[in-house]
Amino acid sequence: MRARSLIVVLAVALSACALAAPRDPVVASPDALQLAGTQWRFVELDGHVVPPKVNATLRFESNGHVSGHAGCNGYGGPWLASNGALRFGGMISTKMACLQPSGAMQTEQGVFAALRDTARARMQGHELVLLDARGAALATLQAQAGSQ
Repeated sequence: MRARSLIVVLAVALSACALAAPRDPVVASPDALQLAGTQWRFVELDGHVVPPKVNATLRFESNGHVSGHAGCNGYGGPWLASNGALRFGGMISTKMACLQPSGAMQTEQGVFAALRDTARARMQGHELVLLDARGAALATLQAQAGSQ
């Protein structure tokens, strides 16, 4: 009887702790309405900082289309955000090779890999983090002026 009472008391105490646990109000999964019309700059890809002279961007259109610059080439394709998920469809792009700025082609490969592997995202302040199906960060983007 005493053991049963102790279990009930522990269960109630743990439930209260879970309810009282602080939550970070600035972290959220974006939905389509939050992303539509926003513009972002890639600042990190697969744990590596994007070189400052490399222009890698992502723009979410309200018609379900994204476009941007991957470091060397322009690209575009479909996107869908719902129920916490974020997916990008097949991207089309121009096919130039860029020797300058340094790191442009490596950045481009990272951008397309991140878009291909994105399963969801989280917004934190002025950052958008693209995540794979396991929740690992693929890319970090910063909001551009006039976005959000």
